[in-house]
Amino acid sequence: MRYRILGCLLDIGLANPAFAEDKKPPAGPTAEPKGTPVELVITGKKTTYTLDARGRSSAELKKLILDAQKAGGTVPEAAKIELTAVLKNTGDKPISVWIAGDSVVMTLELKGDGAVNNVGQNKVFTLEFRVAKPVEIAPGKSAEIPLTSLAHGHRNASHASYWTSAGEYELVAKLKTGVSPKPEGAEARDGYGMVTLTSAPFKLTVEAKE
Repeated sequence: MRYRILGCLLDIGLANPAFAEDKKPPAGPTAEPKGTPVELVITGKKTTYTLDARGRSSAELKKLILDAQKAGGTVPEAAKIELTAVLKNTGDKPISVWIAGDSVVMTLELKGDGAVNNVGQNKVFTLEFRVAKPVEIAPGKSAEIPLTSLAHGHRNASHASYWTSAGEYELVAKLKTGVSPKPEGAEARDGYGMVTLTSAPFKLTVEAKE
Protein backbone atom coordinates (compact mmCIF):
# COMPACT_ATOMS: atom_id res chain seq x y z
CA MET A 1 0.00 0.00 0.00
CA ARG A 2 2.72 2.46 0.99
CA TYR A 3 4.65 1.87 -2.22
CA ARG A 4 1.58 2.42 -4.39
CA ILE A 5 0.87 5.74 -2.69
CA LEU A 6 4.46 6.88 -3.15
CA GLY A 7 4.43 5.84 -6.81
CA CYS A 8 1.23 7.78 -7.39
CA LEU A 9 2.68 10.92 -5.85
CA LEU A 10 5.88 10.63 -7.86
CA ASP A 11 3.86 10.21 -11.06
CA ILE A 12 2.37 13.67 -10.56
CA GLY A 13 5.63 15.25 -11.68
CA LEU A 14 4.95 18.54 -9.91
CA ALA A 15 7.84 20.02 -7.99
CA ASN A 16 8.46 23.75 -8.20
CA PRO A 17 6.32 26.80 -9.01
CA ALA A 18 6.93 28.24 -12.47
CA PHE A 19 5.78 31.16 -14.55
CA ALA A 20 3.85 30.10 -17.65
CA GLU A 21 5.97 32.15 -20.03
CA ASP A 22 8.83 29.68 -19.54
CA LYS A 23 6.97 26.96 -21.46
CA LYS A 24 5.18 26.98 -24.79
CA PRO A 25 1.88 25.04 -24.90
CA PRO A 26 1.44 22.42 -27.65
CA ALA A 27 -0.22 23.55 -30.89
CA GLY A 28 -2.92 20.86 -30.79
CA PRO A 29 -4.14 17.78 -28.91
CA THR A 30 -1.43 15.18 -28.46
CA ALA A 31 -1.17 11.73 -26.90
CA GLU A 32 1.74 9.68 -25.62
CA PRO A 33 2.32 7.01 -26.75
CA LYS A 34 1.48 8.18 -30.24
CA GLY A 35 -1.42 6.26 -31.73
CA THR A 36 -3.43 6.31 -28.50
CA PRO A 37 -7.08 6.52 -29.71
CA VAL A 38 -8.12 9.24 -27.24
CA GLU A 39 -8.19 13.01 -27.68
CA LEU A 40 -8.36 15.53 -24.82
CA VAL A 41 -10.20 18.79 -25.52
CA ILE A 42 -11.15 21.68 -23.22
CA THR A 43 -14.61 23.12 -23.83
CA GLY A 44 -16.83 25.64 -22.08
CA LYS A 45 -19.19 28.52 -22.73
CA LYS A 46 -17.77 30.77 -20.02
CA THR A 47 -14.46 32.11 -21.30
CA THR A 48 -14.30 35.43 -19.45
CA TYR A 49 -13.45 35.63 -15.73
CA THR A 50 -12.94 38.42 -13.20
CA LEU A 51 -9.82 39.07 -11.11
CA ASP A 52 -10.18 40.90 -7.81
CA ALA A 53 -6.60 42.02 -7.14
CA ARG A 54 -7.67 44.27 -4.23
CA GLY A 55 -5.35 47.00 -5.41
CA ARG A 56 -2.30 44.76 -5.77
CA SER A 57 -0.08 44.73 -8.86
CA SER A 58 0.67 41.51 -10.73
CA ALA A 59 4.13 41.38 -9.16
CA GLU A 60 2.65 41.82 -5.68
CA LEU A 61 0.13 39.04 -6.24
CA LYS A 62 2.82 36.68 -7.52
CA LYS A 63 4.94 37.41 -4.46
CA LEU A 64 1.98 36.86 -2.14
CA ILE A 65 1.22 33.47 -3.71
CA LEU A 66 4.80 32.19 -3.81
CA ASP A 67 5.69 33.47 -0.33
CA ALA A 68 2.69 31.62 1.13
CA GLN A 69 3.69 28.45 -0.71
CA LYS A 70 7.29 28.62 0.48
CA ALA A 71 6.26 29.34 4.07
CA GLY A 72 4.13 26.20 4.16
CA GLY A 73 1.03 28.15 5.11
CA THR A 74 -2.35 28.70 3.52
CA VAL A 75 -2.02 29.51 -0.17
CA PRO A 76 -4.62 31.76 -1.87
CA GLU A 77 -7.53 29.78 -3.28
CA ALA A 78 -7.32 28.97 -6.97
CA ALA A 79 -9.77 30.77 -9.25
CA LYS A 80 -13.08 29.05 -10.01
CA ILE A 81 -13.72 28.13 -13.64
CA GLU A 82 -16.62 26.58 -15.56
CA LEU A 83 -15.00 24.36 -18.17
CA THR A 84 -14.99 20.70 -19.18
CA ALA A 85 -12.24 18.30 -20.20
CA VAL A 86 -13.65 16.08 -22.93
CA LEU A 87 -12.17 12.66 -23.70
CA LYS A 88 -13.09 11.57 -27.23
CA ASN A 89 -12.59 8.06 -28.61
CA THR A 90 -10.95 8.69 -31.99
CA GLY A 91 -10.64 4.99 -32.81
CA ASP A 92 -13.04 2.47 -34.35
CA LYS A 93 -13.44 0.23 -31.29
CA PRO A 94 -14.85 0.79 -27.80
CA ILE A 95 -12.29 1.72 -25.15
CA SER A 96 -12.25 2.05 -21.38
CA VAL A 97 -10.61 5.11 -19.80
CA TRP A 98 -9.96 5.96 -16.15
CA ILE A 99 -11.58 9.29 -15.24
CA ALA A 100 -10.97 9.37 -11.45
CA GLY A 101 -8.79 7.76 -8.77
CA ASP A 102 -5.25 8.25 -7.50
CA SER A 103 -3.70 6.84 -10.69
CA VAL A 104 -5.41 9.62 -12.66
CA VAL A 105 -3.72 13.03 -12.55
CA MET A 106 -4.96 16.18 -14.28
CA THR A 107 -2.58 19.15 -14.48
CA LEU A 108 -3.41 22.62 -15.75
CA GLU A 109 -1.06 25.22 -17.20
CA LEU A 110 -1.83 28.83 -17.93
CA LYS A 111 -0.06 30.82 -20.64
CA GLY A 112 -0.11 34.60 -20.28
CA ASP A 113 1.77 37.58 -18.88
CA GLY A 114 0.23 37.24 -15.41
CA ALA A 115 0.28 33.45 -15.15
CA VAL A 116 1.86 31.52 -12.29
CA ASN A 117 1.90 27.72 -12.49
CA ASN A 118 2.69 24.65 -10.44
CA VAL A 119 2.15 26.23 -7.01
CA GLY A 120 2.03 23.64 -4.23
CA GLN A 121 -1.03 23.99 -1.99
CA ASN A 122 0.59 22.68 1.21
CA LYS A 123 -2.19 20.14 1.72
CA VAL A 124 -2.09 16.89 3.68
CA PHE A 125 -3.85 13.94 2.06
CA THR A 126 -5.32 10.81 3.59
CA LEU A 127 -3.23 7.70 2.97
CA GLU A 128 -5.81 5.34 1.46
CA PHE A 129 -5.30 4.49 -2.20
CA ARG A 130 -8.35 5.47 -4.25
CA VAL A 131 -8.87 2.93 -7.02
CA ALA A 132 -9.36 4.06 -10.59
CA LYS A 133 -12.87 4.66 -11.91
CA PRO A 134 -13.26 3.53 -15.54
CA VAL A 135 -15.79 4.64 -18.14
CA GLU A 136 -16.45 2.95 -21.49
CA ILE A 137 -16.43 5.19 -24.55
CA ALA A 138 -17.85 4.01 -27.88
CA PRO A 139 -16.14 4.98 -31.16
CA GLY A 140 -16.69 8.67 -31.89
CA LYS A 141 -18.25 9.26 -28.48
CA SER A 142 -16.92 11.19 -25.49
CA ALA A 143 -16.71 11.27 -21.71
CA GLU A 144 -16.45 14.43 -19.65
CA ILE A 145 -14.47 15.56 -16.61
CA PRO A 146 -15.62 18.86 -15.04
CA LEU A 147 -12.95 21.54 -14.51
CA THR A 148 -14.26 23.66 -11.64
CA SER A 149 -11.11 25.53 -10.59
CA LEU A 150 -7.46 26.06 -11.49
CA ALA A 151 -6.49 23.61 -8.71
CA HIS A 152 -5.07 20.38 -10.09
CA GLY A 153 -2.60 17.55 -9.49
CA HIS A 154 -3.09 14.78 -6.91
CA ARG A 155 -6.84 14.52 -6.22
CA ASN A 156 -7.21 17.83 -8.07
CA ALA A 157 -5.91 19.65 -5.03
CA SER A 158 -2.12 19.39 -4.61
CA HIS A 159 -1.18 22.24 -6.96
CA ALA A 160 -2.74 25.25 -8.66
CA SER A 161 -2.27 27.82 -11.40
CA TYR A 162 -3.10 31.51 -11.03
CA TRP A 163 -3.73 34.59 -13.14
CA THR A 164 -2.42 37.75 -11.48
CA SER A 165 -3.38 40.41 -14.00
CA ALA A 166 -6.12 41.16 -16.50
CA GLY A 167 -5.49 40.06 -20.08
CA GLU A 168 -5.63 37.19 -22.51
CA TYR A 169 -4.63 33.69 -21.41
CA GLU A 170 -4.48 30.17 -22.75
CA LEU A 171 -5.17 27.09 -20.65
CA VAL A 172 -3.65 23.69 -21.42
CA ALA A 173 -4.77 20.49 -19.68
CA LYS A 174 -2.64 17.37 -19.35
CA LEU A 175 -4.14 14.08 -18.18
CA LYS A 176 -2.20 11.03 -17.04
CA THR A 177 -4.60 8.09 -17.13
CA GLY A 178 -5.15 4.48 -18.11
CA VAL A 179 -6.66 3.20 -21.36
CA SER A 180 -7.87 -0.29 -22.28
CA PRO A 181 -7.11 -2.03 -24.59
CA LYS A 182 -3.54 -1.03 -23.76
CA PRO A 183 -2.10 1.20 -26.52
CA GLU A 184 1.11 -0.03 -28.10
CA GLY A 185 4.11 1.23 -26.16
CA ALA A 186 2.12 2.15 -23.03
CA GLU A 187 3.20 1.00 -19.57
CA ALA A 188 0.90 -1.77 -18.34
CA ARG A 189 -0.93 -1.22 -15.06
CA ASP A 190 -3.87 -3.23 -13.73
CA GLY A 191 -4.95 -4.32 -17.20
CA TYR A 192 -4.72 -0.82 -18.67
CA GLY A 193 -2.02 1.14 -20.48
CA MET A 194 -0.77 4.37 -18.93
CA VAL A 195 -0.97 7.33 -21.32
CA THR A 196 -0.55 11.10 -21.22
CA LEU A 197 -3.08 13.24 -23.08
CA THR A 198 -2.49 16.96 -23.72
CA SER A 199 -5.14 19.38 -24.93
CA ALA A 200 -4.83 22.22 -27.38
CA PRO A 201 -4.67 25.67 -25.72
CA PHE A 202 -8.09 27.05 -24.72
CA LYS A 203 -8.41 30.84 -24.84
CA LEU A 204 -9.58 32.75 -21.77
CA THR A 205 -10.05 36.42 -20.98
CA VAL A 206 -9.49 37.83 -17.49
CA GLU A 207 -10.94 41.23 -16.60
CA ALA A 208 -10.09 43.38 -13.60
CA LYS A 209 -12.87 43.85 -11.07
CA GLU A 210 -14.12 47.42 -11.15
